[in-house]
Amino acid sequence: METNKKIKKRKLSIKKLIIFIIICVTLVYFVSNIFFSREEKMIKGRYDKVLLIGIDGMDMEVTNKLMSEGMLPNFLRLKEIGSFSKLNTILPAESPVAWTTISTGTNPGKHGLFDFVTRNPENYLLEVSITKQKSKYSTKFESPVKGIPFWRITSDAKIPTTIIRWPATFPPEKVNGVMLSGEGVPDIRGFSSGYYIYTSEDSNKNEEKTIKVSVNDGIINSKIFGPLGNDRKSIEEPIQIKTDANKAIIIVDDKEYPINVSGWSDWIRIDFKVGFMKKVSAITKAYLFSVEPEFNMYLGPIQIDPENPVVDFTYPNKYSRELADAIGLYNTLGMPEDTNALNENAITDNVFLEQVTQIENEKNKMFWYEFNRFDKGVLAFVFDSGDRLQHTHWDEKNLFNVKEGLSVNKEVVDYYVKKDNLLGDVLNKIDNQTALMIFSDHGFTSFERAVSINTWLVENGFMILTDEYDGNDEGALFKFVDWSKTKAYSAGFAGIYINFKGREGQGIVEENEKEEIMNDIIKKLEDFKDPKNNKNVVTHAYKREEIYHGDYVKDAPDIVIGFEPGYRMSWQSAIGGLTQEIVTDNLKKWDGDHIVDPSHVPGVLFTNFKTNNENPSLIDIAPTALSLLNLDMPKEIDGMNLLK
Repeated sequence: METNKKIKKRKLSIKKLIIFIIICVTLVYFVSNIFFSREEKMIKGRYDKVLLIGIDGMDMEVTNKLMSEGMLPNFLRLKEIGSFSKLNTILPAESPVAWTTISTGTNPGKHGLFDFVTRNPENYLLEVSITKQKSKYSTKFESPVKGIPFWRITSDAKIPTTIIRWPATFPPEKVNGVMLSGEGVPDIRGFSSGYYIYTSEDSNKNEEKTIKVSVNDGIINSKIFGPLGNDRKSIEEPIQIKTDANKAIIIVDDKEYPINVSGWSDWIRIDFKVGFMKKVSAITKAYLFSVEPEFNMYLGPIQIDPENPVVDFTYPNKYSRELADAIGLYNTLGMPEDTNALNENAITDNVFLEQVTQIENEKNKMFWYEFNRFDKGVLAFVFDSGDRLQHTHWDEKNLFNVKEGLSVNKEVVDYYVKKDNLLGDVLNKIDNQTALMIFSDHGFTSFERAVSINTWLVENGFMILTDEYDGNDEGALFKFVDWSKTKAYSAGFAGIYINFKGREGQGIVEENEKEEIMNDIIKKLEDFKDPKNNKNVVTHAYKREEIYHGDYVKDAPDIVIGFEPGYRMSWQSAIGGLTQEIVTDNLKKWDGDHIVDPSHVPGVLFTNFKTNNENPSLIDIAPTALSLLNLDMPKEIDGMNLLK
């Protein structure tokens, strides 16, 4: 009996042990799922949502400084949750080139964008690369991008895709969702910008942008210039302004828009008559400087009306109206911050800053409109007003008046802090099904001295001028170049082209001469010193085959210049012009830039997951985003998946 009892007890103990083991295994399974599900998702790319936030021009050094000073607590929080590193940029470090490199995961040799400015080798004519008309006088546009952006892949996979204000996306392409084009969207005339100053004063300012008005019994009758007609002249519409002591009323198409001195108008709508029963609708804003003793008013670029777009800048077309219904009328111009007006002293710094604030508030509304309905797929949004602010409010100097430590302008600090606040709200709202990547296309440095590479080519015997050149005319668009004797020329902000026989319309350089000429130019450029301080101007000059590969390398400049910090291509040289001296002081308010050697201006990368690479590049963003969505990378992609 006792033996049987012992056996029964032993069997009972074994059963209890088995049950205990089963319970433990089950608990371990569920606990491991709870604690490691995020890591597993990260490895396998099973996120439901991927949120990509681009912050144009967010600088690595500025970010580190402000984080160390406790001014960016949410970026610091994101760094601790996931990862933070510098993000190597591309050559040249120009926004359209960089953002297209990010979106395609390829080098420019595969996506075909090499500069803001491109040249036609047959006739040496220059064009803006990101606003490409199908033909000379066409009102239709085509994309300059040859590569495959990540949103095409997500769309083909039927993943919901929202792309807002990504540069170099005009005209918008069909996606499985919505797209709002960014930098590259033109104004109503097909230009990248264009303001007017209405004044009763005698002015020495830019005549093309100054409209002289007369005040008669408190009333001004003038005109607004709109789209180009068949005769290539602007179609005009009347504008009447009724003035008072410290205010005015703008009347357009029988509608009244009140405006106070030192204040902005609401959006003004203009309907331009372009033919029988046809009209083109546009919008603009005005700023009133003064009424007495002289009348002075700034009228901003005449932009495409989002409620009645003459050209599609969103996909689908109706999205432009949907967005206007949701947040009100908004800027449609690719770069609405009027840096040209500031550079040309047409507006004051305070007016410019007010404009930037308005535009950034508008972008915030766009972001939250899309974020609040983002429940699956990918949402990519680019904030770019910080780029404009750093171009015009960059305090750090590299060449002269250098101070110890990094000096950051208050306006720039405020912008970074506002982005940190936005990030804090995002982090509080996203769930563990959302992968977050925040990145910039490049950093920043000072622009203290402007370099005319075309003048340098002249002085070194590579470019020959005609006898008509007297040294006073800047000679834009290669006006004084003798192509029959010229071996090389510069176009855009970083490129030199060999005047190659059989490729250029009036090329003279033979195949067997080309390499020697390029080597000579590169050596002399890298040895060139600024006569004002005896510092090197160029970090390195690269042959295109050294830095690019792919089907479109043939369209790249033969030599790409990486400037030293503090130096940048002069505005005149970028459009085929000349200056009396090779290197001149930059006296414009545009005192910060990034078109230098990419080693000097890395961007930043923050993620809410761990990454496997301490030295990531722009080309790694797209493949990582695709992997987060469990999508395969196309074979064309140059970048790598950063997921650990």
